[in-house]
Amino acid sequence: MLSLAQGEKALDDLIESLNDDSDFNEAQTRFHIIDRVLFECFGWCRESEIEVENSEDNKFTDYELGKPRRFAILEAKREGFHFEIPAGVSKKLVTDVRSLARLSADTGKAINQVHFYCSQRGTPVAILSNGKQFVAFLASRQDGVSFLDGKALVFESLEVLKGNFNLAWQLLSADGIKEKRINRFLVSGETQLPNKLSSRLVGYPKARYKSDIQTTLRSLSDLFLQDIVYDPDVEHSFFSECYCESGALSKYALLSKGILEARYASLFSCSEPQPSLKSVKSKKSDNLTPEVLSEAVAKRPIVLLGDVGVGKTSFIKNLMYNSAHEEFKKALYIYIDLGSKASLTENLRVFILNEVERQLVDKYEVDPYESGIIKGVYAADISRFSRGMWGGKKETDPDLYETKLLEKIEGLYGERDQHLKRVVGYYSKTSQKQIIICLDNADQRDFEVQQEAFVIGQELAQDWESMVFISVRPQTFFRSKRSGALTAYPHKVFTISPPRIDKVIEKRLGFALKMAEGNVSSEIYRGFAVNAESLALFLKALLSSLRGNSELLEFLSNITGGNIRAAIEFVTNFIGSPGVDAEKIIEKMATKGRYRIPLHEFTKQALLGEYSHYSSDTSMAMNLFDISNSDPNEHFLAPIILAFLDLDGRHRDNDGFCLTSELFSELQNSGFTGDQIERSLRRSTNKKLIETSQRVTFEEDINGALIGEMPDSFRITSSGAYHFRRWMGQFAYLDAMVFDTPILSADVRENISEELESLTIDSRFKRASVFKKYLLDRWKRFTQAPSYLDFEAVLEESNATFKRVELAVERNEAEKS
Repeated sequence: MLSLAQGEKALDDLIESLNDDSDFNEAQTRFHIIDRVLFECFGWCRESEIEVENSEDNKFTDYELGKPRRFAILEAKREGFHFEIPAGVSKKLVTDVRSLARLSADTGKAINQVHFYCSQRGTPVAILSNGKQFVAFLASRQDGVSFLDGKALVFESLEVLKGNFNLAWQLLSADGIKEKRINRFLVSGETQLPNKLSSRLVGYPKARYKSDIQTTLRSLSDLFLQDIVYDPDVEHSFFSECYCESGALSKYALLSKGILEARYASLFSCSEPQPSLKSVKSKKSDNLTPEVLSEAVAKRPIVLLGDVGVGKTSFIKNLMYNSAHEEFKKALYIYIDLGSKASLTENLRVFILNEVERQLVDKYEVDPYESGIIKGVYAADISRFSRGMWGGKKETDPDLYETKLLEKIEGLYGERDQHLKRVVGYYSKTSQKQIIICLDNADQRDFEVQQEAFVIGQELAQDWESMVFISVRPQTFFRSKRSGALTAYPHKVFTISPPRIDKVIEKRLGFALKMAEGNVSSEIYRGFAVNAESLALFLKALLSSLRGNSELLEFLSNITGGNIRAAIEFVTNFIGSPGVDAEKIIEKMATKGRYRIPLHEFTKQALLGEYSHYSSDTSMAMNLFDISNSDPNEHFLAPIILAFLDLDGRHRDNDGFCLTSELFSELQNSGFTGDQIERSLRRSTNKKLIETSQRVTFEEDINGALIGEMPDSFRITSSGAYHFRRWMGQFAYLDAMVFDTPILSADVRENISEELESLTIDSRFKRASVFKKYLLDRWKRFTQAPSYLDFEAVLEESNATFKRVELAVERNEAEKS
C-alpha cells in the first residue's frame, strides 16, 4: 500500500530524472513517465488493477484503470503533444471542458477520442496525459449534464502536480478514484465527504431524561414484563398463560409464506453433508414424538436450532410445564443454564457437574455422597469385593475388612464425573424415571465454550444414557458442523421458528396487567409497597391500541424480525420512554377509560430510543441513505439492495436467497463499485435488514470497518422489508435520518442547518421536507437507477405522514397568531 508521502517522494525522483530536452514518442512517454506516475506516485497496481491496449470494436485504449470494473480511462499522447490550457487555470487547476476543446483543435480531438472510449465502455472518468500534463474530466455523466459543460481538472506540468500533490493524491490515486472523489470534485468542487449534520450538534447523541413517572414505569415494566420470567413462584402459570406456538405465521408479516417457512434453509451448500432439519411443534402431544425419541435412543443430543430470541428456552420450559408435562413429571430432569448463570465459571465441565449435584439434592433429595445412596450405587462392587481376597477377613478381622472396603469405595467415587453418572443411573433405575438433561443458552457463550458444551452434551447422551437437549443458533451450528465439535457425528436437528409476535406481546401484556392489579402473587415484589396502578392503566392503553391497530401490529411483527426478546424489550422500553407522554396516557385512561396510542409514537421509540436524535449505535433502525463516498447515487444503494432481494424472479431460489455474485453483478450494472456494495451489504446484515445463508454477521476491525468473508448468498428479512416498504419515505424516518446522512450539496446543507438544534415540530417539518426534496432531486439524476425501485412512488405513498405534520404546523401557527 503506497502512502501519500511515498507517492510525493516518487514524483520528486521522477522530475529529477527527466531531461528537459527529451522528446519521447508515445510508447516512450508511457514507459518512462506515465507508468511511473500511475504505479509509483498514485499507487495503482500494474498486474491486478490496470489493463493496457484493451480492444473493443478495434478501438484500443491505452490504460483502463480498475478491474474488473473500469473506474477511469487514460489516453496517452507523446511528450511533444501539448495541451493548450486557458489562461489563469494553473492556479485554479479547474476549467470547463468546452473551453479546453475550443482552444486547440488537437486538444478537442483528444477530448472527443477519450470521451468516445469512456462512453463505449461505460466508464465515468477520462484522463488525458502527455506525461507532463494531466487533464481529467467526467466523460460519462449520470446527471443529465453534457460532458462539455462539465469541469476539467488540469495539472499544467509535473511541477504543478508536485505543488498540488495533496489534491492530486485525493483525486487521481488508486484509492481516490475508487472512492469517486474526483467525481464529486468535478461536480461540486469538494474533495472530502461532508460531515454529517450530527457533527454540528452539541453533545450528540443527547440523552433525554425521564420524569419521575417514566422512571417508575420503566422499573415496573422491567419487573412485570422481563424479570418475572425468572421467578420460580410464577414460572408455571406464566408459561401456561403466555406461551405461544412456535412457527405460527403472522398475517402481518411482509415476507412471503414460503420464505418464512424456509427460515432455516440454505445453512449448508448442496455439495456438503447436511443434517436433517425437522420443525418441532408446540401443541400438546406433538412433542417427544418417535422422531425426537429416536435421537435419544441413538444416544445423540437433541439439537434445538433457533435464531436469537425466537424462544428456544421458552420452548423447553413449555415442554416441561405443558406439552410434555407428564413425561417430564416422570423424569429425572436437570436444567442447566449455560448463559448468565455460567458466565463467571472458567471450567464448564465442573459447572455442569456442580449443577447436576445441586439439583439432585434440591429437587430430588438425592445426596450423591450419602451412605445409603453410595451402598446402593456400588452394591455390585461391594458384593464383588466381599468375594475377593479381603472377603475372608469379614468374619475374622471385620475392622480391617471395613477399612479396606471403605478404601475401595472411596476410590470408586473419587472420579466425580463417573460417580455422578452412576448415581443418576442408579436413581433412574430404582425410581423408574427417564433422565432428561437440558443444556440451554450455550449460544450465549464464545465459540470455544460452545464447542465444549457440544462435546459434554454428546458424552451425557452416550455415556449417561440420558435424553439431552442442547439449544443453539444457526450460525453456531454452521461453524461447529463445518469445523468444530459437531463434525464427528451426524445429527437430526429440530428447528424452532418464532411464534406470532403480536400474540406473544398481547399475552405478556395481559399477564403483566394481572400482576400489576395484584392478581398474581410473587416473591419478587412481596413485602414491597409497589403501587402499580399507573402501570396497569398504561398496560390497558397498550392492549387496546394493539387490538385495534393493524398498522401497529404490522410494525411490531416485522421490525423485530421474529425476535421475541427484542419485541418484549422494545415494549418494555416504550412503557418508560422519555419520548412518550406517559402522564397524558395515564390521565386519559383514568378519566375516559380509553386511549389509542398512535403508530408514530412507536416509530419514534424505534428510531430514537432514549435520545433526542438518531444514532446508528443505539437505534433499531438503519439509515438507508448513509454513504461512504461522494457518489450521490449511493444514497439509494441500500434501498436498491432491499428492492432487488424483495423482488420475485429467477435471481432468488425457493428459499428467497440470491447468490452474492449475482447481487454484485446487478448492482454494478447500476454503477456501484465493489467497495460500495460490500460495505452496504455488511451494514445491512449487521442491522438485520438482510441475512446471509450461513446467518453470520460481520466483526469490526480497530478502525470500525466491518470485516470477514462474504457469504454465498443473501435474502431480505422482515425488518428489511419494513424499512423498504413502509419506513423509507415517512416523515418520522426522514426526520431522524437527516442528521445522519452526508448531504452532497452545500446549499441544501446550509438550508437544513438553520435552527439545527431546534426540535419544534415546525423546524423538524422544514428539515425533513428539504431532505426529502434533496433525495428526490438526486434520484431524478440517477440515470442508471433500476426499474424495480420506484423511489418517487415510495415518497408519494408516504405523503400522508408529511400532511399530518403539516396540518399540525399550521394549527400551531394559527394559535400563535
